[in-house]
Amino acid sequence: MISRLALFAFLFAIFPGNAAPPELDPQKDLPRFPPVIATNALATFQIKKGFRLELAASEPNVASPIALSFDENGRMFVVEMIDYSERRDERLGRIRVLEDLDGDGLFEKASVLADQLPWPTGVICYDGGVFVAASPDIIYLKDTDGDGKADIRKVVYTGFGNTKDRLNVQALLNSFNWGLDNRIHGATAPNGGIVTNRAVTQQKPMDLSGRDFCFDPRSMELFAENGGGQYGLSYDSKGRKFVCSNSSHVRTFMYEARYAERNPFYAMPGALVDIAVDGPAAEVYRISPEEPWRVIRTKWRVGGIAPGPIEGGGRSAGYFTGATGITIYRGSAFPPDFFDNAFIGDAGGNLVHRKKIYPDGVGVKAARPADEQKVEFLASTDTWFRPVQFANAPDGTLYVIDMYREVIEHPWSLPEQIKKHLDLNSGNDRGRIYRIVPDSYKRPQPVRLGEASIPQLVATLESPNGWHRDTAARLLYQRQDKSAVPLLIALAENSKSPLGRMHALYALDGLNALAEATIFNSLHDPDSLVRQHAIKLSEKFLSDPVATARLWERFRLLTKDLSLDVRYQLAFTLGDVKHPEKIPALAEILKRDAANSWMRVAALSSLAEGSGEMFSLLYRDGDFSNSKPGQEFLAQLAGVIGTKHQTDEVSLVAKSLGGTSNPQFLFPLVRAFGDGLQRSGAPLKNLVVYFQPVFARAAVVAADQRVDEATRVEAIQLLGITTYSQSGLTLISLLGQNQSQAIQLAAVDALGHLSDAAVAKELSDRFGSMTPRVRSAALTVLLARPERVAILLNAVEKGSIRPGDLTSPQIKFLKNHRDDGLRARAQKLLAAVAVARRDDVVKSFQPALALAGNPARGKKIYTERCASCHRYDGMGFALGPDMVTVKNSGKEKMLVNILDPNREVAPNYKAFEVETRDGESSIGLVANETPTSVTLLQAFGKQNVILRSQIKKLQSQDQSLMPEGLEAGLKPQDLADLLDYISK
Repeated sequence: MISRLALFAFLFAIFPGNAAPPELDPQKDLPRFPPVIATNALATFQIKKGFRLELAASEPNVASPIALSFDENGRMFVVEMIDYSERRDERLGRIRVLEDLDGDGLFEKASVLADQLPWPTGVICYDGGVFVAASPDIIYLKDTDGDGKADIRKVVYTGFGNTKDRLNVQALLNSFNWGLDNRIHGATAPNGGIVTNRAVTQQKPMDLSGRDFCFDPRSMELFAENGGGQYGLSYDSKGRKFVCSNSSHVRTFMYEARYAERNPFYAMPGALVDIAVDGPAAEVYRISPEEPWRVIRTKWRVGGIAPGPIEGGGRSAGYFTGATGITIYRGSAFPPDFFDNAFIGDAGGNLVHRKKIYPDGVGVKAARPADEQKVEFLASTDTWFRPVQFANAPDGTLYVIDMYREVIEHPWSLPEQIKKHLDLNSGNDRGRIYRIVPDSYKRPQPVRLGEASIPQLVATLESPNGWHRDTAARLLYQRQDKSAVPLLIALAENSKSPLGRMHALYALDGLNALAEATIFNSLHDPDSLVRQHAIKLSEKFLSDPVATARLWERFRLLTKDLSLDVRYQLAFTLGDVKHPEKIPALAEILKRDAANSWMRVAALSSLAEGSGEMFSLLYRDGDFSNSKPGQEFLAQLAGVIGTKHQTDEVSLVAKSLGGTSNPQFLFPLVRAFGDGLQRSGAPLKNLVVYFQPVFARAAVVAADQRVDEATRVEAIQLLGITTYSQSGLTLISLLGQNQSQAIQLAAVDALGHLSDAAVAKELSDRFGSMTPRVRSAALTVLLARPERVAILLNAVEKGSIRPGDLTSPQIKFLKNHRDDGLRARAQKLLAAVAVARRDDVVKSFQPALALAGNPARGKKIYTERCASCHRYDGMGFALGPDMVTVKNSGKEKMLVNILDPNREVAPNYKAFEVETRDGESSIGLVANETPTSVTLLQAFGKQNVILRSQIKKLQSQDQSLMPEGLEAGLKPQDLADLLDYISK
């Protein structure tokens, strides 16, 4: 068999980087795999021992299914996206109703509730009808006359995707879920949109770009939530939300969006986190053959004759590239070890992946089960098997929704020479829905919750089956029958099921009957889950002084609760408390949990008021202020106080810092405080008055080569919040070649904070003597302000800075500069920049793939050229993707990513330009956005938090922040060394 490297060499020899893709013989080059008829399909599957697959429905009763919802009587409402992927204008989508009339598990009756829907993607049952997602709308459908057809068809929300010139078929709103809070939750997905509420006309249009949503199906009010997933959204039994997207197969949220909106003086880190221990784009193990068209496309991409990412280092399969439909199993049929496990489809790999979810501090982590390390929970040899979504079912099992298509690939990713030979509609008249059951499974009686009485519905909240609990909660909310109230109170107090007691609280809330007395009792609950949710639900009582006084006694005791999750929720909730002892209570949590970074986040979100009191309290506590986590928190808190710029709090912090002697604590704390003051617009002279002795000390420490480097760097960074006249000469002296690179970088960064025009002159004059890494930092400074750009262009004109020293995003920025004169100069000076064709560069370094590398030499190259933006082996900064994840893609793909970073750029790694109202420009990644701030992430871990009130323009450059030309000065052997180090 020909080796992969030999194959690559062959391809490059035949198809040079600038060649057009060759014509294909569809019979020879693109043989097709035939479909398997539904009655034979079960034989194609390999499933975990102890389980089996059952066919619940198939064509002709269902076609192209992608989502479903069971009503209270077990009917299955199925979304049929027949118009996937390019026939939206034909409006072929339907909502099909499937029924199992004899209770044997096979849904033999099918009818169409509604048709002529464009690209429908989600459905949920409510009040005898269904809400359906069909971009740009959410539509309510209901059959009121019993003929099986929806005679009510009403658009309730519209605008999803309306900010896009072209809708992405794989980025449509989806995944409706009934939440604990009696709202319907959904994923907006990357298409976003500015959504108008047609049902509540007085509600203002809501920008849901990058955010998910929920709505109250009774009042129809729409709410924004944290978002970031693509296709798939699910809740576990505790109410934690999970999403997935393409190569990030299991993610969760660390806090609710409302908590990020309370403190305008603190920019919270992003709530969405990847939790897979094997990385977002983890290995998967398909058992089906690879489609010939996919193999050819990958070869073309490797050969540089077709655009797009090179999958898996030249592999066309083998790791997550299209994670979809994440669902947390909450049924009662599987063994207990499977409860709250995550199931994720990889439609391209014809498999279903399972992750177990484990506690990890206040968060969770997801890992493969021990006996599924090299095998998937479910996989098929049939390439037409397309598991796109799942559903917890009334019978306690997990349903698998199989779209069953020959090709499911996004049409935009297919080269035309391949696409014209494929039938993207092949299979749109087919579809299967399967049921995963354990071998010991016995089918229960068909569900009829629609006929249940109020006492029966209340009792169902204790069910071990999550679908039954959710459906009972929904029906109680729909009926609004107050006779349920005493029963729910009794359930909240006496149920043996913690889940039942928790659901009872939310059902009472849905009936507007949740009393403070019930909350108070639940705060004493023996189960931490109930206490945690009782704290959250107590927030509605905190504006009532009487209720607050009653609850406060319990809150103070809960600061010492044994459960970290309880204390975490309490840290957030205390932000809504109006009580004179609020700050000491929050301080108690911090003293115990400051080492947990998310607990610090929760506390800071709660300190829009009382931050000065908290600083004073913790600063005086020696055990807290002498610990590293405590010092980090105090620095963050000082930044909040500086940004808030309240006179008494500023004075308190300034006086406190005057008595600090430890420079490793003092310098970063004063710097954070000063950065906050500058964000508030406070005059720089105020800082000098406050901290003149500290700045003088920092200047001495910065210049003293006998002091450890970390302390010197802290001192240098502190000088960046002074003035050029005060610290400029000291900082310039640290640019000498006798200083370490870390010292030079810190000096460049500090100079960048000073406004004097002399900064640009000094940096441009010394540019030729700087290392590549320091040059990169210097260019960031020179590009920040128009007066500096003028000096930069002078240097380019004189030749002391070469055009080749600038990255592609930087050149683009200059050629499109907002200043007319600078833009004209840049276009003239940089018009003739000879940019090496990236395809040619990749081709010239291909021999590196066949060379034996030296990891020790590769580590040195990594440190010099990669660590500023990538984290690996305990080194570097997480600006770009973590190298643990990247290395899973293989050496070939890594080589292309290094040499041609703009070939395919994930949206979350595109460079953004931010221009502030005072004329400063920055280029970086948008790491986090809140209603009050934007956090821009730059090389070497630098975070630039910019208040929205200061932003004049925020614009994507549609390019990778990773610069082209990193190969300068390197040979193929050097790349081989680097790749071997990263791959070890």
